[in-house]
Amino acid sequence: MKNLLLSFFTLTMLACNPESKVNLVKETKTEKTDTNKIRVLNFGSVHLSGSTDAYSSITDVNSIKGKADIQKIVEQLVKFKPTIICVEIPPESTEFMNQTFQKYKTDQSSRINYSEEVNVIGLEVARLSGTKKIYGIDNPIGFDYPKLIELANKNASDSIYVQNIMGSYEIQNKKPLLEQFAEINTTKYKMETFDLYNFLATMHTPNGFEGADIIADFYKRNLRMYTNFSDIPLTKNDRVLIIMGATHTAYFDIFIGNSPKYILENTTNYTDYTD
Repeated sequence: MKNLLLSFFTLTMLACNPESKVNLVKETKTEKTDTNKIRVLNFGSVHLSGSTDAYSSITDVNSIKGKADIQKIVEQLVKFKPTIICVEIPPESTEFMNQTFQKYKTDQSSRINYSEEVNVIGLEVARLSGTKKIYGIDNPIGFDYPKLIELANKNASDSIYVQNIMGSYEIQNKKPLLEQFAEINTTKYKMETFDLYNFLATMHTPNGFEGADIIADFYKRNLRMYTNFSDIPLTKNDRVLIIMGATHTAYFDIFIGNSPKYILENTTNYTDYTD
C-alpha cells in the first residue's frame, strides 16, 4: 500500500509539473505571447545562514570565492529584470525590509537579520534591477520532522531510503556553491525533494496517520505562503522573482504553474554560471 501511494504521488507530480519535458516546449510557445499573464521566476536558493534545516550549505559568502560565486548568481537573476521580489521572510517584516532596501541602494553594508541569501542575492538583485519593492511571503510553522524519521526507522527499507536521501543532501551541500544552485533549480531535484515529503507522509503506526498529519502542517505552511504571495498587488507589467528554499520552490512550481494568472519561467535558463 505504501508503494502504491508513493507511485500515485509521483505520477501526480509528473502530470502537474509545469517544467516537465512534455509540457515545457508547449507552454513556452503558447503562453509566451499572453501579455495579460504575470511572469514569475521561482528561484530556489540554498540557505546561506540562519537555517533550521538538517543540512545547510557550507559557504563563506564573505570569502573571495564566495563573493565571486554570488556575483554570478546575481548577474543571471538581474537578466530577468524583476520589478517585484519575494523572499522567505514573514510579511510583517516587509516594511523593515524595504526601509533597509532604500538604505542599501546607497550603502551596501545595510543588512536585514534573516538568512544571508536575502541580503547578498535579494537586496543586490533588487538594487541592480531597479526593483520597485521586496515582499516577505513566509509563514513559519513548525512540524515534527524528528517524529517522521523515528517512524521511518521502524522499517529497514524505509530507513535506508531516508538515510540515502539525507546522505545525498549532505553531499550536495558540500559541492561548490554554483553547482548547488544549478542543481537545486532543476525539475529533477525539486521533484525528488517533493517526493521525499510525500513518502514521509506515508509513515504511520498501525491504524494511524501520523506522517500524513505532520506533513499536512508543512503543506499548510506552503499554502499560506502562496496566500501571502497572492495578496501582493501585481499588474500584467510586473515581473516577479521569488527567492526561497528549494522545497518551497517545488510547491510553488505546482501552485503557480497551474494558475491561469501567471507564466512560470524556466528557472534553468538563469543558472548558467559559466564565464
